[in-house]
Amino acid sequence: MINIGLYYGNKPIEAIVFTPVSGKYNLYTENGMQLELVTGEMIYISYDKNGIKVQDLDKVIGTFKNVNLIGVASQNSFKIKCEKPNYKPRSYDDNLLIKQHDFEDKLVLINNIDLDNYVAGVVEAEVGPSPPEEYFKLQAIICRTYALKSYNRHDPEGFNLCDRVHCQAYHGRPKNHKIRMAAYETSGIVVVDSDINLITAAFHSNCGGQTANSEDVWTKPVYYLHSVVDTFCRAENNACWQKEIPKSKWLNYLHQKIQLDLNDSLSIAKAENLTQENRQLSFRLDSLHQLNFTQIRQDFKLKSAYFDIVDNGNTVLFKGKGFGHGVGLCQEGAMRMAKMGYTYPEILHYYYRGVHMIHISTLDFFKEE
Repeated sequence: MINIGLYYGNKPIEAIVFTPVSGKYNLYTENGMQLELVTGEMIYISYDKNGIKVQDLDKVIGTFKNVNLIGVASQNSFKIKCEKPNYKPRSYDDNLLIKQHDFEDKLVLINNIDLDNYVAGVVEAEVGPSPPEEYFKLQAIICRTYALKSYNRHDPEGFNLCDRVHCQAYHGRPKNHKIRMAAYETSGIVVVDSDINLITAAFHSNCGGQTANSEDVWTKPVYYLHSVVDTFCRAENNACWQKEIPKSKWLNYLHQKIQLDLNDSLSIAKAENLTQENRQLSFRLDSLHQLNFTQIRQDFKLKSAYFDIVDNGNTVLFKGKGFGHGVGLCQEGAMRMAKMGYTYPEILHYYYRGVHMIHISTLDFFKEE
């Protein structure tokens, strides 16, 4: 089981309606079990200065420090409707834990959920329902590895991970049955490096034809996050992009960042015309004046750091390749490989070289050896 903080970073949650969708739920507090809920029954839970107030359609059940809604059937799911603020309903598997925030007047909602059910929800949130089944299996393994690698990220806040992109996007129970089956069929499988440590399972939307070295983006070299040529993603949706920027803005930016001489015609020509035939680390005027492409991407909010620059009169045209940081698995390339009949182990080893897929139950065995 894993604990996921819900609605993380959103407006403070002051009140929700909880409804079982399947199975049966018992409501537990610090005073023991308070009531049983079956499918379709509703309770209203709200923040109160004295604690967490719980009431059904007829009466107030009580005010408590902690409220835990625990599924007691073989399979359990529930719906949350946030009333304050008003958000669209979401459905989740397994259990809901509720506590008061330590410093704010709000509820903290935590989905206590089976790891595979969580992985299925992440896969649907990250890639949607359209890729082939073989890709769902691959993404499930990557998401599981990523989750366990980052397991303690939010421990000080009382849960393991949140539902935002920096932990992995998670919007609740998946609607696609094939995604759920992919998570179950790969249950327990994770990816480790040559030292039997969980890998940093980085992925991005589209690499533009070549993935990036980890050290070119995050400074630290990792052997399995090494650049590979990817011919599979070059015709996919996010393979190409363009952005036009006023020439004066671009040249002044370089003047500020790397002391571009605005009176040097040779340097100006270099700044206005650039071709990255292969991914490069930095834009260079000379050995002393250079700037990382990842910094340019960040400052100009570009889709990737893999781009050419073309003189376009009063503007410069950034002609880019790919979408995302470019490190690790290229999602659109991997989806294309799956459509062509490659298996998920073949796809995984294409992007992460020199890694191993093992079952999490064997990790301790290998560590002891």
